[in-house]
Amino acid sequence: MTRSRITLPLLAGLVTLSLAASRPAASGYSYGYDEDPDHFGWAIISDGDTSMSDMDDLGSMDRLKAEFGDEFLFLRLGEARYVVRDRALMKRAKDAARPLQEAGREVGKAARAQAEDARANSWDARAQAKLALQVARLSKRIARLESRGESTEDLEREQERLERQVEDLSDDSDDSSDEGSGALKERARSARTEAATERLHKAVRRLNEELRDILHDAKSRHLAERVN
Repeated sequence: MTRSRITLPLLAGLVTLSLAASRPAASGYSYGYDEDPDHFGWAIISDGDTSMSDMDDLGSMDRLKAEFGDEFLFLRLGEARYVVRDRALMKRAKDAARPLQEAGREVGKAARAQAEDARANSWDARAQAKLALQVARLSKRIARLESRGESTEDLEREQERLERQVEDLSDDSDDSSDEGSGALKERARSARTEAATERLHKAVRRLNEELRDILHDAKSRHLAERVN
């Protein structure tokens, strides 16, 4: 089955998501080529797996795969488009892309950690509300039984048990939201996210530089096939 992975737009989304969760709304990152005068872009196709710099050439990939197979490097420089199939140059491209993939995984982990914290806090709140409702219902039952002169010992023990659970959840919530502890966790998350994001930026820059060098090398050795 053919797989497809659009690398840079996905990683840009992860960076934006993770930073938006840990910083003011004004912060965020995205990738584009508005300041790139020659509009450089690329796609690495290997074993049917596609990694791309942007979406501009997505519509051409099926046609290029039909013509060149499932193992080639696509490079765009301005209006010119090239395909490189030399194995050594392909290996250079894939090796250069590896740090970008690793940095993307780190950013993804930071984003997932934020999401898991949010889900955990939400679950605690829902659990407390559910238990509080059960306690309220038991209180009504106890009041009715007492008005009839009936025993309520079992229900009172159940009520006490539920109230202890509510208190335990409340204590856990207080501990997790403690100002000092929360600030330390927030700073640690922010530091991890910023470090991963910086590695991502560097990986993008280095990959683009390496792929430009590969294109220059391929053209000089007549290994770059011009495509429409």
